[in-house]
Amino acid sequence: MQALGRSTIRYGALLLMAAALAAAVGLARAQEQADARLVEVKLGLNSMSKTERETLWRRVDEYATVDALQEFCGKKLNLQGRTWAAVSPCVEVRSLRRVAAVFRAKKSEYLKGWETAHGEPEKKKALCESWKSKLTEYARIIDGHISEAKTMCSACLFC
Repeated sequence: MQALGRSTIRYGALLLMAAALAAAVGLARAQEQADARLVEVKLGLNSMSKTERETLWRRVDEYATVDALQEFCGKKLNLQGRTWAAVSPCVEVRSLRRVAAVFRAKKSEYLKGWETAHGEPEKKKALCESWKSKLTEYARIIDGHISEAKTMCSACLFC
């Protein structure tokens, strides 16, 4: 958890999906369809390279950790719901469901871990107090990423 820094948290699991899919597939399709009619299409996991998928799953894990700690400390970000609303116009539902399922499972696992290790009121208070400034920063960064993803999806030419 301490390894999470601004550069790691900067790229969100679900947000990365929208950005990576839009960049990797959208640009390639733009060239392919330059002479063809525009066709509405949503991007998905199958559109990502192996490396992009590995990065996505690593970041899903990192964001689940942060979201679980936020919730453990009393702040619900509704990260999954807000992200879904932001990227659903340009990402296929099947891919969103798969990422969301992995995110929920990991978040649940981490939340249970926080409760097991720091469930006593004194321990919980100490942990949350020690992470207070970082959690505020993470929430601000995540809010920015959701806004950016929403902007990208609303401006998508192929979605």
